[in-house]
Amino acid sequence: MKKIIAVAAALLLLPAARAHHSFSATYDSERQLRLKGTVTRIDWVNPHAYLFVNVTDPNGTMTNWAVEFGNPLELERDGWKRTSLRIGDVVAVEGVPARGDRKEAFAKSVVLDRTGQKLFVASAKPRAAAARQPAPRWPDGQIRLGPPPGKKGYWGAASASALVENAGSPIAMDRDGLLKNLADAARVAPFLPWARALYEYRQRTLLKDDPFARCLPPGGPRQFQTANGFQFIEQRELGRILVLLGGGDRNWRAIYTDGRSQGQADEVVRTYYGNSVGHWEKDTLVVDSIGFNERFWMSNGGLPHTEALHLVERFSRPDFNTLKYEVTVDDPRTYTRPWMGGWTIQWVPDEEIQEYFCEENAETTFVR
Repeated sequence: MKKIIAVAAALLLLPAARAHHSFSATYDSERQLRLKGTVTRIDWVNPHAYLFVNVTDPNGTMTNWAVEFGNPLELERDGWKRTSLRIGDVVAVEGVPARGDRKEAFAKSVVLDRTGQKLFVASAKPRAAAARQPAPRWPDGQIRLGPPPGKKGYWGAASASALVENAGSPIAMDRDGLLKNLADAARVAPFLPWARALYEYRQRTLLKDDPFARCLPPGGPRQFQTANGFQFIEQRELGRILVLLGGGDRNWRAIYTDGRSQGQADEVVRTYYGNSVGHWEKDTLVVDSIGFNERFWMSNGGLPHTEALHLVERFSRPDFNTLKYEVTVDDPRTYTRPWMGGWTIQWVPDEEIQEYFCEENAETTFVR
């Protein structure tokens, strides 16, 4: 019994999983802080690594701070290990504090006191650019969305952080899709009044209600903007293409290419990824999707939708290293008319996609 109680107590001390938390909702980037203290614990866990530091204030009061400093997958890619820092080491941290009064921060810099070395910084050596070459093809000439035979790779970073209508000048946003100027909301999409009001509310509240932060799947276009990318598994003999996501708990989506017709919206079981039917128009895969539920935000930044959502996506690969994604959004209950958006996505060569985990029913604060 004592052992069970001890294990339970240890679990309560673990930081809550925040695999997809909005940075702006969690941390106050308008404030900066500096901490110096002794490391008491290191959690090198996917999706976020934390170190815990005992900090003593001028009055002699000691407080334990939780400091987030990166994702282990990316840290290890840059050559860092769990053993790069040890319990008992003294560190100086510069970072951004959490909102509210939680003793929590996001580290911009971690310096080991005894050596002056900066820890957990991104490698100064950039990833070598893949050589320019034509997109790979199947023996019958059709474009391949995945790697050539015998090779590895997946689709990584998107060129845009949120979905906006392809019209006019760029709209300033942060990496979570938060507008720099809320007055630009009307330029994001042709909202109906209720939808614009909801979008602006989500923006004003810093995306705190984002279902993705609670580990729910990223439906709609958002699946192509998640951490750690995605890959296509083309099962031509089965008449389908699977989309495997690195930015969720083994999430996947099926696109049927066996010639079937799209069903009736009222007959389709409503899911996060919808019912997807695709066909090729020369070198472009065109995917028609209906049957979405309303439990997700279809883009960073809080774009709303209803069960009437209908997406037409177009995937093309103009060269080996580039995937072009275009989507037409048609939801007459949310928008005044159909509208289009899109971005490009870069190929990550010679690597397998990594899984970016999220704990189910994650809390939003530390339990102490």
